[in-house]
Amino acid sequence: MIRKLTRIAIASALLCAPIYASAQDEAVISYRQKVMGSIGANMGAIGDILKFSLPYTANIARHAGQINTAASLITSAFEQNLAEGMTDAKSEIWNNWDEFEKFAQDLESAAGDLARAAESDDEIETMTAVESLGEACKQCHEDFRKPEEESYKKKM
Repeated sequence: MIRKLTRIAIASALLCAPIYASAQDEAVISYRQKVMGSIGANMGAIGDILKFSLPYTANIARHAGQINTAASLITSAFEQNLAEGMTDAKSEIWNNWDEFEKFAQDLESAAGDLARAAESDDEIETMTAVESLGEACKQCHEDFRKPEEESYKKKM
């Protein structure tokens, strides 16, 4: 009886493994989208504050700090090679990992520069740092993110 139950348990585990892997892959993709989304949301908030002269300039340093924290998570968030499914990540990330890693480090460096500039309350230095961070994002997106017309969001 125990052997039969063991065989059933093993068979069940083997049948469920592809489902688990798929759910696990989806969770990994969702996690990295949240990491990248937090960078975009905080950049958007800083942009709105500066562009529309919103009365939240004191919050720029906090937004910059959150970008800096999230930027430090990029490389680990993309370690698993997942370019299929509900993702805009190109397979070039894993085919050119060293270049991707360099872009992630450049972005992390630019995020650190923004965090320091925002803490200094120097508006010109902060604006320059925002532009540099935007360029770091754009550079990586051009090589490693699917163009908007190929986005999984367009296929939904």
